[in-house]
Amino acid sequence: MASAAGLVNAALPDDLLAEVFRRVAAAGGKADLDSCALVCSRWRGVERASRRAARVPVDGPDGDVVARCVADRFPRLADVFLDHGLYIAAGASAGAAERSRAYGWDNESPKSDEQHMQCSTPSEDTQEENGSDSVNPTSFTDAGLLHLIEGCKGLEKLTLNWFLHISEKGLVGIANRCRNLQSLALSGGYVQNHGLITLAEGCNLSELKLCGVQELTDKGLVEFVKIRNRSLDAIGTYCHNLEVLSVESKHVNENKGIISVAKGCQYLKSLKMVWLGVGDEALEAVGSSCSALENLSLDNLNKCSDRSLFSIANGCKQLKSLIIKSSVKFTDRSIERVSQNCKMLQHMEINMCHIMETAALEHIGQRCILWIDNNAFLGFGRCCFLLKSVCLANCCKISDEAISHIAQGCKNLRELSIISCPQIGDEALLSVGENCKELRELTLHGLGRLNDTGLATVDQCRFLEKFDICGCNQITDYGLTTIIRECHDLVHLNISDTKKIGDTTLAKVGEGFRKLKHLMMLRCDAISDVGLEDIARGCLQLEACGVFRCSQVTPAGVAALAGGSSRLQRIIVEKCKVPEEATGKCRMINDPILISYY
Repeated sequence: MASAAGLVNAALPDDLLAEVFRRVAAAGGKADLDSCALVCSRWRGVERASRRAARVPVDGPDGDVVARCVADRFPRLADVFLDHGLYIAAGASAGAAERSRAYGWDNESPKSDEQHMQCSTPSEDTQEENGSDSVNPTSFTDAGLLHLIEGCKGLEKLTLNWFLHISEKGLVGIANRCRNLQSLALSGGYVQNHGLITLAEGCNLSELKLCGVQELTDKGLVEFVKIRNRSLDAIGTYCHNLEVLSVESKHVNENKGIISVAKGCQYLKSLKMVWLGVGDEALEAVGSSCSALENLSLDNLNKCSDRSLFSIANGCKQLKSLIIKSSVKFTDRSIERVSQNCKMLQHMEINMCHIMETAALEHIGQRCILWIDNNAFLGFGRCCFLLKSVCLANCCKISDEAISHIAQGCKNLRELSIISCPQIGDEALLSVGENCKELRELTLHGLGRLNDTGLATVDQCRFLEKFDICGCNQITDYGLTTIIRECHDLVHLNISDTKKIGDTTLAKVGEGFRKLKHLMMLRCDAISDVGLEDIARGCLQLEACGVFRCSQVTPAGVAALAGGSSRLQRIIVEKCKVPEEATGKCRMINDPILISYY
C-alpha cells in the first residue's frame, strides 16, 4: 500500500486527490474514506482538509474535548451532527482528553481503557433488559459549541441532538459566527424566545427544525417571522429562503404563531407540526398562504378537524407527502378532499386515526391512479398516479377491501407499510402481489390474520429489496419459499417474532438471498444453530444480524455466524451466548451484547 501511495502522490496534486476523496464520500463510503486517511501523512492531511460532513459523539465528560478535536482537525466541515445518542469507546475519549491537556484545554483525567461505551443507540430490548431508561451524562456545553463553530467557519448545516447544557450563549454564538448557515435542527433542549429571535437576526436559514424544545412559545415564532420581514425591507426577503420548518413543542398553544409563519413564509415547502395546541385557523392560514407546500406532517394536533385538511387540499395543490398521526378529529371526508385536489401526492401515512375507515382509502384508490376507464369498478380517474409510498399504522377499522383499492388503483407503489391493522389479512396481500409489481419495500407488522395464503402472489414483486413480517405469527416456512426463490434482490429481511419460521427458511435464505445485508430474527424460538450455519455459508454480504432471545441458539451458533461474512459488523445476542473466542472482538453493552467486527 505504501508503494502504491507513493506512485499516486507523485502523479496527483492535492486538489485532484481531494476530489477523489470527495467522490468516495459522496458514494457513502465513510469507512473507505477513513482507510484512505491512514495510508500516509499526506493523504491524512488532504482528507482532513477536504472532509465536509461529520457526525460527532458528544456523550460523557469529554464532550467539549471531542468537539474541539473535530474543529481543529477538520476545519472545512459544512455539515455537523452533534449527537448525544452516538457513543464512542472510552479509549478514544481518553486519548482526546490527553491531547486536550497537552494543549491546555482542560484538566480532566482520561478514562480507563477497560470502560467501554456503546457505539449505537440501544434497542428497546436492551432498555427493557437493563430496566432503566436513564441517559448518559454529557459535558458538552457552550464552550465546546463555540469552539466548533469558530473552527469550522463554513458551516452550512448544524444539528444539535439532546443539547441540555447549551444555553442562550451558545445560540447567540451560532447567530454571530455562522453566517453561511442554511439549516439548523435543535432537538431535546431549551430554546427561549430571545434565543430564537437572535438566530433569526443572525442566520439566513432556509431550514429550521425544532423538536422537543422547552420554553418556546408563540411569541418566539411570531417574532422570528417579524424579524425576517424587517430584513425584507432592508436587504431582500428572507421568506423566499425559508422552505422547511419543523416544530415540536407543547408550549405553542395559540394559532397566531403558525399564522404568522404561514403569512410571512409563503414559499414554505415542508411543514411538520408535533404536539402543537393549534386549531383549524392555523392550518387554514397555511392552506391559503403556502401554495408551494409539498410535504405536510401533522402529529397529535387534537384541535384540528376536517376543516383544516379541506383548506390544505384547496390551497396546497402541489402536495406530495401527507402524514397524519394521532389526530382524532380527521375523518374520511377530509381524505376524500385531499385525493380530489392534490394530484401530485406520492406518499401518504395515516397512524392512530381511529375515526377513519375503509372509505378513506377507497377515495385514494379511486383517484391516485392513471386514468383508464371512467366506468370501471374503482371509478378510475385522473389524479395522483404518482403515489409511490403508503404507510398505515394502528388503523383498527381499515380492512382488506381498502388495501385492495389501493393496490388496484396505485400500481406505481414502491413502498407499502401496514402496521398493527388487525382487520387486514390474506385478501389484501393477494391484491398487492397481483397489482404492485414495482414494489421495493413491504412492511407487515403484527398482522395476526395474515398467513401463507396471503404471500402466494408477493413473489411477483421481483424487485423487492426490503421484506418485514415482524409479528406475523401465522406465517410458516412454506409461506416464504416462493418469495425466496423469486426475489433475489432482497437486502433486508425481518422475521422477528414469527413463531413458525425456522431452520428450513434459513437454509433457503442462504441459498437465495445472496445480496442480503440485514437479517433480524429476534425472539424466533424455531431457529437453531443449524440455520445460523446456513446463513454463514450463503449470505456473504451480511452486515448485521439479530438473534436476540432465540431460545435454541447457542454460543456455537453465534460463533458460526460470526465466522461467515467478512462484512459482518453487528450481531445482537444475549451476553451469555457470546462465544469466548469472540470476546476480544466485541464491546460489552450490559445485556444483550452488541458484537462489532472490524
